[in-house]
Amino acid sequence: MSHIRTGARRRRTVLLAAVVPLLLALTASCSTGTGSGTGGAERQTIRVGNVCGGINVATVAMDADTFPDDVQVKKVCFDGGAEAVQALLGGGVDVFIGSTEHVVSTRGKGLPVTAYAALTSRVPYSLVSANGSGAGSVRDLRGKTVAVTSPGSLSDTELEKAASDSGVPYKSLKVIGAGSGASMLAAISKGKAAAGMVSEPQLSQLLRTGEYKEIWTPDFDYAALVPLAKTTWVKEHRKAMTGFLQGLRTAEKKSRADESFAVRALKKEKFEVSDRVLRRAVHQTLGITPKGLAVDESVYRDTTGLLVDVGRAKAGRTPSFSDAFDFGLLDQAEGQAGSNGPKSTRSSGS
Repeated sequence: MSHIRTGARRRRTVLLAAVVPLLLALTASCSTGTGSGTGGAERQTIRVGNVCGGINVATVAMDADTFPDDVQVKKVCFDGGAEAVQALLGGGVDVFIGSTEHVVSTRGKGLPVTAYAALTSRVPYSLVSANGSGAGSVRDLRGKTVAVTSPGSLSDTELEKAASDSGVPYKSLKVIGAGSGASMLAAISKGKAAAGMVSEPQLSQLLRTGEYKEIWTPDFDYAALVPLAKTTWVKEHRKAMTGFLQGLRTAEKKSRADESFAVRALKKEKFEVSDRVLRRAVHQTLGITPKGLAVDESVYRDTTGLLVDVGRAKAGRTPSFSDAFDFGLLDQAEGQAGSNGPKSTRSSGS
């Protein structure tokens, strides 16, 4: 018995010797963990939630690694915004590439979440149907299945807008969550949904075949995609957040100067599209990306106005522009305050 206990102690000792280094490695890889960067600089890790399968400046930045040497970004994929917001609030991610609606809704619950840049000033989703689906317009979707990335997400809000514009009760639609990218494409192409909310590059891919059509296209200003974070986290990690924003601006500038830069970077996403389609998708995405990654208050008013119209926010209860957005760190990121876009109405002290 004594031998068994001794053996057990030895096994525990060996096990601990093996496990402890692993635990230390995991700790180092956690939020804003530290490591060795170029030149021995302390490197911080930021976990960034993203609805993967689409294209935006943040996707390009993460694929091309345009961040400073002391900032490492770890991408965490989600099927839709609702799940990602829960992860953000619960500490599962540090930053989320979400929508202004997420800022409005979380602040409405008394939670201090702020957007620190604007990646699009238009909605990236269009409602698409297959030619043989029987859905030639939004009005044809009554009683039919329509796919969004996930219920409560940006694409779901835009479906409500599309239905409202067409005089179709949203409740008359059978809304399902189909994820994004290839899974959304499959839902539409295999007839699981009569139509679905599609973003680039799948949007360009589907339309190029001639077998699909856009039955609703957003043509209004809307601060759709924004990097948002808890203000308490940003206070504690200002340097890391500034470096992250610097990487976004670098990706934007390099992509505008040479769109092939973004195309090459996005090859890492392994989109099942041709180079020609990917180039068009990049061009379309840059067309709805605000220069300098900032929007002015009028775009925010249009955004919140839509949220009120579709019942996602209450009139008079939306946060002010200066509470919802803080471009202070974005301006500091390259020391060019306001040079490429509107400047925040407050300094970054959130």
